[in-house]
Amino acid sequence: MSMLAELVEVVIGVDTHKHTHTAAVLDARTGAVLDRVTVTADPDGYTKLLDLAERRSGLRAWAMEGTGGYGAGLARHLADAGELVVELDRPKRPARRAGAKSDPIDANVPPATPWPAPGWRSPRPGPSGRRCRCG
Repeated sequence: MSMLAELVEVVIGVDTHKHTHTAAVLDARTGAVLDRVTVTADPDGYTKLLDLAERRSGLRAWAMEGTGGYGAGLARHLADAGELVVELDRPKRPARRAGAKSDPIDANVPPATPWPAPGWRSPRPGPSGRRCRCG
């Protein structure tokens, strides 16, 4: 089984929310954070994320939660742009209590995670097969 770091050079982890998305650009081999940004969850924000990604050379993958919910619009935008998108399982509730939940931390996807692995999957459509709940 390959590690994600063996397949791409950059991983962009995205923590999705209704109004904003927080992204961390990581060096896939070292896990070092190269850049971090929070954008609006709309086409202008999606374009800003792609512009951020374009500043880094090499193969990249986007790893995000909620591709069937709050991240559906971004997942569709990225797929339309030919980007590789994988969905992460949402962290279990106990791990998120007592300050463990943080957008910047959630966006830091571990590039050493085996690929494919439990917790990684292709983006899924929203309810009724729709790609975005926002219309």
